[in-house]
Amino acid sequence: MLIQYSVKNYKSIKEEVVINFSVLKKNVEKNKLIQDVGLLNPLYKCIGLVGPNACGKSNIINSLFFALTYINTTIKRKEKAKIGVELFMLDKESREDAASFEFIFMENSIKYVYGFTVNTEKVLEEYLLAYYSKKATTVFEREDNGAVIYNFKGNDVKIQSEIAQKTNANRLYMPVAAEWGYEKAKVPYGWFEKMYRQYSDMNGNQVIAEVLKDQKLKTILLDTLVKADFNIKDIYVKNRRMEKEHRDALLQFLKQMIGESETIENIIPEDTPMVWITHVGKEDQIFDVELNEDSSGTRDIVDNLAELLFINKEGGLFIEDEFARNYHTRLTEYFLKLFHDESINNGKAQLLFSTHDTKVFNLLNPEQIYLVDKDENGATYVKLLDDYLIREKDNIELGYLKGRYGAIPNIRE
Repeated sequence: MLIQYSVKNYKSIKEEVVINFSVLKKNVEKNKLIQDVGLLNPLYKCIGLVGPNACGKSNIINSLFFALTYINTTIKRKEKAKIGVELFMLDKESREDAASFEFIFMENSIKYVYGFTVNTEKVLEEYLLAYYSKKATTVFEREDNGAVIYNFKGNDVKIQSEIAQKTNANRLYMPVAAEWGYEKAKVPYGWFEKMYRQYSDMNGNQVIAEVLKDQKLKTILLDTLVKADFNIKDIYVKNRRMEKEHRDALLQFLKQMIGESETIENIIPEDTPMVWITHVGKEDQIFDVELNEDSSGTRDIVDNLAELLFINKEGGLFIEDEFARNYHTRLTEYFLKLFHDESINNGKAQLLFSTHDTKVFNLLNPEQIYLVDKDENGATYVKLLDDYLIREKDNIELGYLKGRYGAIPNIRE
C-alpha cells in the first residue's frame, strides 16, 4: 500500500511535490478507507489530481512511471548507459541539479521508506528505511559526492559491502541487492516489481485476459457492465500469434530507439491476446466486436474495471492519467463508487488519477483532492483542497469553477 509519494526537479516540477494517501480527518466514510496492521493512520483508497491543462498533472503521473521503470530495469542497465531523467528546464540551477523520488509504503505489514536522487549520469543518493518495530531501521544509505560512500548502520555489513561492489554508478543498489538474494531488500523490491508488472510487463488486453481466467471476476465484470447500462453479453479472448520475422524486426527497431539499457523483450510477446465483446442488439441480435474497434467509452470502462479487479487480487496502485476523458459524468461517478465498494475493492487496490471532470468534487472528500497549478515561473505545485476553509453547506464544485480555490484555466478575453 502506498502511503506517500514525493518527487522533486522532474519535468515541470521544480520544488518537491508530495501526494499523501493518509487519512487525518475523523468520521471518514469507512468504505473509502484502507486499514491495516502497522498503519499509524488509515489510508484513502483514492486520490485525485485536478487542475487546468498544461499545469503538470500528467508530469506527476509520469514521474511515478519513470521511477518504477528505473527501479525495475536497473539490473539490466549497461555500465555507461545514460539515465533518461528529464529535469526542470526553466532555470539553470535546476538543469544542473538532479531529480529526487521517494516512496513510503507498507508491504507484509512493514512500513518502508525508499528514495533516490539521480542525474543523467549516476545515482547521487539512495536510502532504505524499514520499520520492523516502532523505530526506523536504516538498512542502507548511499551518497556520491565525487566518491561513492555506503553506510549500512551495522546491518549485515560484510554481505552488503560485497553487493555494493557489484553496483555500478548508474544502477540503484536496492534492486541489485534483491537480485543477489539479500533478504532485507527482497520484500521492498518485490513491492516495486508488483507495481511495475501492472503497468509495463502487461498491456490492457493482457490484464483483461487474466481477469477472464477467473470465473468469479469475469462474472463481476459482466454484471458491473450490465448495471452501467452497457449491452454486453460476454467478453472473451482469442490469441493472435505474430510472425517471427515481424516480431524480430519490431524488436530490432525498438532496440535502436530505446537502447540496450531497457528491457524490451516483453513489450512484444509472441502471442497477443485479442479481446472480443459480445453485444446484444435490437430483437436480441448477437454480434461480436473486437474491443479495439469498439467505442472509446466502452474500451475505457472495460479496461478500467478489469484493471481494478486485477489489482485488487494481490494489491497495488491503479494509476490513470486523464481519468474519465471518454466517460459520461455519470460513469465517472459509477466507477468511483465501485472503487469504494467493499464488495468490489476489499482495500487492496488504490487509485491515483488526474482528471478534468469537476464532478469529483462531489464524490471525494477534500483530503482526497490535490489542486495542481503552475506558479509565475512555470513550475508545477500542488495544494490540498482540504487546506481551504470549506463549510459543510458549500458547493465545492461551483466554488472551484468560480475560481475560489485556484487551479483553473486563466482565459483572457
